Amino acid sequence: MKKLKILILLLSFSINAQFNNDSTKIQRFKLKIEISKIKHEGNLYLAIYNNAIDFNSRDGSNDRVYYGIKENVKIGNYIKEIELNKGIYSVKIYIDKNYNNKFDFNIFGLPKEQYGFSNDAMNLFGAPDFEKALIKLNINKTIKINLR
Repeated sequence: MKKLKILILLLSFSINAQFNNDSTKIQRFKLKIEISKIKHEGNLYLAIYNNAIDFNSRDGSNDRVYYGIKENVKIGNYIKEIELNKGIYSVKIYIDKNYNNKFDFNIFGLPKEQYGFSNDAMNLFGAPDFEKALIKLNINKTIKINLR
């Protein structure tokens, strides 16, 4: 009888430990990003943010970026698939066509290089707010960004 009690106790601890491990596991999902209408080859800068403070900041520091990509792209379309934790995100993209590692503006303050945001979000002046570009990643998802 004593052995049976010990066996039942061990079994309950084992089941409880397994349940706790599964419930604390971080869920990850695939985010497929499709970018169309690339007009010039250059370096693609893709920045994914997981909060409004960093996304809305005018600070161009890489420290604010949750996940970043820099890749050379050709004219046409670009597709990238990444895996991220379940959560909320917003995406900023630009194509650095002159390879000077910055987003260039003309003398009137208008962009000289192509750019885009998740949800194709736009603002009259400057980047949209985090909430306009917000993506809820709780399933595998594909987003399409049309560059301007």
